[in-house]
Amino acid sequence: MKKPTTYSVLFTFLLLINFSLKAQNLNTDVKAKIVLEDVEGNIKITGTAENLTDILQSLTYKLSVIKKNLKSENRSSNAQEGVFTLDANQNKNLSTTQINKSSEDEIIVLLLFYDENNQIVSQDRVVISDQKKKDKVIILDDGIELAGIVADETKTKIGKDFYDNFYYLYRDYNLNAKQIVKVNEELSFGRNTKIVIMIENEVVFEFLARPDEEFLESMAKKALYETYQFLKKIENEKKYITQY
Repeated sequence: MKKPTTYSVLFTFLLLINFSLKAQNLNTDVKAKIVLEDVEGNIKITGTAENLTDILQSLTYKLSVIKKNLKSENRSSNAQEGVFTLDANQNKNLSTTQINKSSEDEIIVLLLFYDENNQIVSQDRVVISDQKKKDKVIILDDGIELAGIVADETKTKIGKDFYDNFYYLYRDYNLNAKQIVKVNEELSFGRNTKIVIMIENEVVFEFLARPDEEFLESMAKKALYETYQFLKKIENEKKYITQY
């Protein structure tokens, strides 16, 4: 087996430092926060933003709510998007939605902020469930490291159906990686769209989508496998750097 050169080891080390710095920069200038309220048995969800700096901030947001009945496996999702500005040190409510919940439901709420280059700069996630399973009830707050983020960048119903399949597989297998996994949807030939899984700006898996439930479920399993392999590669690279 060919031994890595000093240059290749140094290059990999610098890449890992760069990725680490990007992760640390999240939530430093603008804080994303999901606020939950009980309103007559329903859950009121409000996405809020707080400017932690002394300068004007202009960003876009996406508030996603995914609901799954753990008994019937039925799923539904919706998302609200928009552009917002914050004056220095301002705190603002961005979007509000309301959803009903039974004891058999699991609800995932994800709030993401993007800059002008469509890069995620802040995030918050809440998972609501009455089921006593590992990693099923998570409320993130100050001082707790965010993990397990799967960003929904799909545009069509087909894309959202795939995202739901992939996300629940991702959670069921407890991958819960620190890296943000993006599910993008791009226009392709004709009326087709292409689903692209990305981690740290690298394409992990991609395919042409089609409106077939079994096909999307199959692609979700393949995408999960490739995602797992990519995350293991990152983990092994970090271990290798630590050894040297």
